[in-house]
Amino acid sequence: MILDIIKIGDPNWYRLRAKNTDVKIENPFLQQLIADMFETLDKYGGVGLAAPQVGHNLNLFVIKTPNFKEAFINPEIRLSGLQTQKPEGCLSFPNMTMPVDRLEKVEIKYINKDWQIKFAKFDDLLSTIIQHEYDHLKGKLIID
Repeated sequence: MILDIIKIGDPNWYRLRAKNTDVKIENPFLQQLIADMFETLDKYGGVGLAAPQVGHNLNLFVIKTPNFKEAFINPEIRLSGLQTQKPEGCLSFPNMTMPVDRLEKVEIKYINKDWQIKFAKFDDLLSTIIQHEYDHLKGKLIID
């Protein structure tokens, strides 16, 4: 199912700034939510989507690029490398890009959709996407 994305000016805008909670394994809607988030990404042509953007204040985001597809549940990150500034877009801010400072590399610990604990390192585009989506989980937006 295609989910509604909370966009700038939406009455539920405050949810993008709200505190998010960890996902519990008992969540009976988790697998459907993940599937719906990927379907929503496909519909809108994005590369990443955080649960708060679709009205669920959970520590969850998904990423899908031509060569990578993953759900990140309850992620924890560590950043390193040089700082760069690149323009970023966001599905919650249609037709807008903003320059955002990011570090080049990210190490991440997360749970995947099969509830397996994973550790990974990313750089370049995937590092940027992860940092962007992780910011959503912390209530930080590209306009900040």
